[in-house]
Amino acid sequence: MVAPPIRSTWNPFRAEFNCRGCGGHDAYRSRPRNLFERYLLPVFFLRPVRCDRCYLRSYALRTVAARERAHPGDKRQESQPSPDPTQQSRIA
Repeated sequence: MVAPPIRSTWNPFRAEFNCRGCGGHDAYRSRPRNLFERYLLPVFFLRPVRCDRCYLRSYALRTVAARERAHPGDKRQESQPSPDPTQQSRIA
């Protein structure tokens, strides 16, 4: 009995990110740096992304899952709790 041939399930439109530098699979969107990245990359269905592990910047298909870029102000607000006006203490 002969087994049926195995078909490849690779689909370029549902691919996941794979970093060329470290092999990581997590990426986040990077800002476009110039006119080429802003206006020409979308014509080829590409966008700039950055690896989450090694920070290597590259281009990936727009269909590849990439997280939104974290804003620098967000980390500051998370690390420092906002003062609660109802709990005011006086130091003598």
